[in-house]
Amino acid sequence: MMHQSHPVVTSTNKTSSSCSHLPPANFIAIRGERHSATNLFRQITNRNGKFQHPCIHHNDLERCEEYLGWKHGFLRPNDVIDNSMVVAVMVRDAFSWLVSMYYEPYNMILAEGTNEFENILQSTYSTASCEPVGYDKDCKFPMEEADNLMELRTKKYRNWIDFLSPSNETEIPTHRWSIIRQEDLVGQKRQEETVSSFFDKHCIESLRSTFRSVGKIVTNSMQSNQVDQKDILQKFTVNQLQYVLDNLDLDFEKELGYDYSYVNDHIAQRIIGALTYTGPPQLNDKMLSKRMKLIEDNLKGNLPGRDISIEDSLKERYAMKQKVAFQ
Repeated sequence: MMHQSHPVVTSTNKTSSSCSHLPPANFIAIRGERHSATNLFRQITNRNGKFQHPCIHHNDLERCEEYLGWKHGFLRPNDVIDNSMVVAVMVRDAFSWLVSMYYEPYNMILAEGTNEFENILQSTYSTASCEPVGYDKDCKFPMEEADNLMELRTKKYRNWIDFLSPSNETEIPTHRWSIIRQEDLVGQKRQEETVSSFFDKHCIESLRSTFRSVGKIVTNSMQSNQVDQKDILQKFTVNQLQYVLDNLDLDFEKELGYDYSYVNDHIAQRIIGALTYTGPPQLNDKMLSKRMKLIEDNLKGNLPGRDISIEDSLKERYAMKQKVAFQ
């Protein structure tokens, strides 16, 4: 299907008359990948809105299945969302999300294997631990199959948004839903603006006159779309950054509210920094010819494994030039 733009939630200034055709919002069904503030949003909306959530407890399997099942799972063709249910699709900047998935991948094979970041980025993602019944190291979740984490992310968000969206631009929307970015829940002011707009858009009555913010994420330093930009991106090599960009659907990410042009800017700055590197040569004579070939192949993209980063390649090439110049 043709994918339409789905901007993050904004206030629609609903009046009592414009809400009169809708039943009370009895439930908020949450969908989102792990580490995307699903629990935080549930806590905030529970504290400030008049409704109750499905799937509050992971061991409440029967109730969870009644209301769309596991919050991290795919929606199924026979799932039914009626007008009393509002769906919040939680999303997070892909690069900060990948770092969190590195530290806690929820995947038995990756968790028990090497801790190399490269492995987490490039390994097939499957056999996640079972939920919502509870953590069981011997239990696997069979529906999660993807060549890598970026593909898993795209598959899930496409599934959720395709399910909730009209099939064409002329069709009347039948579902009450919004995309909520984790970055828009940082700080009391932004929490209040985002959640109040969500309530307003979906005709959800506030529980109290004064908004009550939630949680440790309030003090987090994440900023807007560029989440802890410099610190987060420094955890990746240039090649890893490019690998992530190559495996994300960048047009679809814009539908989710993310423009990663800042990552390309960061890559350019790293490469420029490497080109102007003035440190001492790091290679001995025996390594020069062998590494020169690796470097040139890497820069041309001829190495499928890309086992050395672009910035390291540039530094080494500069060091070689310096060594030759002083012979």
